Amino acid sequence: MSLSWPERAALHIGPDALRLQCRAGMIEQPIDADWTAVLAALPALPRFSCLHVTVADRHVRYLRVTWPEGLSAAERQAFVVHRFTEVFGAGPWAVLTDRNAAGPVCIAAALPLSLHDALRDWARDRRLSLRTVEPAFLTDFNQSRRRFRGDGAFARRERGRVTIGLWAAGVWRALRSLPVDEADGRASVDGLIALLATLPEAPAAGTFHVAGPLPADVPLPAGWIHADCAEARP
Repeated sequence: MSLSWPERAALHIGPDALRLQCRAGMIEQPIDADWTAVLAALPALPRFSCLHVTVADRHVRYLRVTWPEGLSAAERQAFVVHRFTEVFGAGPWAVLTDRNAAGPVCIAAALPLSLHDALRDWARDRRLSLRTVEPAFLTDFNQSRRRFRGDGAFARRERGRVTIGLWAAGVWRALRSLPVDEADGRASVDGLIALLATLPEAPAAGTFHVAGPLPADVPLPAGWIHADCAEARP
């Protein structure tokens, strides 16, 4: 008797297009309609394929959340939904945060409910196993975090956007996702400077983790150094 393992596939929802990586290769589909129509245009995958989805920062909203003490998981869910509505408007939002995350501070992420529901319905109708739906910034951060030491910041760049998170003493201090004309080294450093300016007690020094080199004429803030996190990945 032979065993047939489910196919594994990865769907990246980019700023302007979907990229589906599966056994047949890479398939790209422009985002030129509503989410339901765009997903419906993707080719069929074998039934029960395991699907992992990442979502570009253009489509995600982020918040640094400080949890009030004593909340249950259900109360955390209600609290973080309230915070997204308070900051970004009614949405409606589908929150991706781990409500049971350890520690008093976490980064919360949310998708438009229309995107979240379209993904769920598409996977159900195609009989796919939707294993993960993750925001791109946190996906890339988690891939590199084991190499980060001490206080620092991490920048993720994509077409038209730079997202930067900053931590000190092992705790998230700030995160900002910024629309930019060109997501390059200059925009990354400008974003770090702007983020540090929002903190009443900004770290005096740290390592700025960015994929690729920074322009020689774009100095980092005093006390900060650059590390190319692209070189650190296997």
